[in-house]
Amino acid sequence: MKMQNKEEILFSAAENEFRESLRAFLEGLDAKKIEREIYERDFYPRELYGKLGDAGFLAPVLPVEYGGMGKLVYEAILAEELGAACVPLAWIHSTSSYAYATIARYGNEEQKGKYLPALKSGAKIGAIAITEPEAGSDVMRIKTSAERKGDEYLICGEKRNITNGSRADVLLVWAITNPEVDPGSGMSVFIVESDTKGFEVERDFKLLGGFPGTVNSYLRFDAVRIHGKNMMLGGENEGARVMFDELSIERVLYAAMLVGEARPILELAVEYSMDREQFGTAISRFEGISFKIADMVTKLEAAKLMVYHTVRLIDAGFEAEQESAMAKLLASEAFYEVAHNTVQILGGRGLTDEYPAEWAFRMARLSMIPAGTNEIMRFIVQREVYKGYKGKKGG
Repeated sequence: MKMQNKEEILFSAAENEFRESLRAFLEGLDAKKIEREIYERDFYPRELYGKLGDAGFLAPVLPVEYGGMGKLVYEAILAEELGAACVPLAWIHSTSSYAYATIARYGNEEQKGKYLPALKSGAKIGAIAITEPEAGSDVMRIKTSAERKGDEYLICGEKRNITNGSRADVLLVWAITNPEVDPGSGMSVFIVESDTKGFEVERDFKLLGGFPGTVNSYLRFDAVRIHGKNMMLGGENEGARVMFDELSIERVLYAAMLVGEARPILELAVEYSMDREQFGTAISRFEGISFKIADMVTKLEAAKLMVYHTVRLIDAGFEAEQESAMAKLLASEAFYEVAHNTVQILGGRGLTDEYPAEWAFRMARLSMIPAGTNEIMRFIVQREVYKGYKGKKGG
């Protein structure tokens, strides 16, 4: 009897086939070489993103009738493999995937027909616009407003720290539509096209001393006029419901990307420790090194398993807010430990640009903030834990 490998147990034949064909495609593009070129020349790899669409790999979460596979697990595989192959490309894809997944879940047929094909092909890129100058972790403090004028809305306000913000063609923008009630009951989400009059890019920022190939934008909406019926997702004042669902998907896909980003750094640590000799032997023979490797592998594997457990829960119809927070928390902290220990294992060389370890260390530190800070992830987990116990006790 032939022994199954681990991937055959954890993933279906179709899922493994998708992963293998995606890896082969990325290797054929020499994505790692392109990643190095992006780091050196700092260009936005939109053309490369379009090639993913041309090859049919984008948006596998979409329903079958829109050319997808209908499951979030394929989207997680895509995020993980892009993270391992080309980090800037993975970041472009990340927010675009959150946008098309949300349109697929909450859009009407007209909206899905208009936006999903272009987002799937890579002809258009999406972005999520929630965070504001005064509303980061506390998303209920957003001040951007959408005032109703007949069948139209005038959107006014600012958004900050928006990945893909200045390059996106399609943005999902959260705004207050009923200021007389609690924001959770008076918030809506709109589809805003970047060429709409009144949409402005205030400026782009670089993160942690430079994050080549990506943009982090400060956006302004100066009386952006849109038709509510055509451009509102999920109905008026339903924005909080859409947001929390979007955030669960965003966090687990972000975690999948981080698992991918950590993989080649872990491989670097293993290979370097086997090749590097000190005191007459490979440093992999020292427990001070090999135990670090053991911890890195264990924590990264735990994060990966949490990611795929969570996406399967979502695919089965569960909200998985707690699990998505756990996945993001585990993945970001596992990535940080992998990057930190790899720099230490490489010693002085880990501090130079000879190896990607120092770059990964900066990226890993960054990873603890997007999609909700790790403090907020812990808050969500403990809240859901206590909520569950109170429910059991009937209190």
